[in-house]
Amino acid sequence: MLDAFHLPALLISWGLVVLIWIIQLVHYPSFHYIDSAKFIDFHSHHSTSITIIVMPLMLAELTISFFLAYRTGFAPLESLAFAMVVGVWLSTFLIQIPLHDQLSDGNNATIISKLVNTNWIRTILWSCKAILLTWGYADL
Repeated sequence: MLDAFHLPALLISWGLVVLIWIIQLVHYPSFHYIDSAKFIDFHSHHSTSITIIVMPLMLAELTISFFLAYRTGFAPLESLAFAMVVGVWLSTFLIQIPLHDQLSDGNNATIISKLVNTNWIRTILWSCKAILLTWGYADL
């Protein structure tokens, strides 16, 4: 039976999956179509707004994933899920945020393409984690 931590872990995971696929397939590619004269304001709005949505979810996911791994003595399922979360954080802070910092100076097609291409790291990690947890918790 799912306990008080499994269900939130699943809900947050799938919520982030939906969000990252929208970002990956719709939002980031649309950066290419923003007028250069409006790009800095657009990007500033994007960065502030998306942080308000994503950061609480990412913090909750990190906390719950660590707790579940710790509680199970770092069992394989929970450890792999936690490692995927760490991978998302590393990608976010070492790749995506620096690219966004570069975009805060203005529209740059090369940087936008790098953002889209490297964001597949997070898209794949979050998707695999949600599938893993769903599969792993199916017997609970």
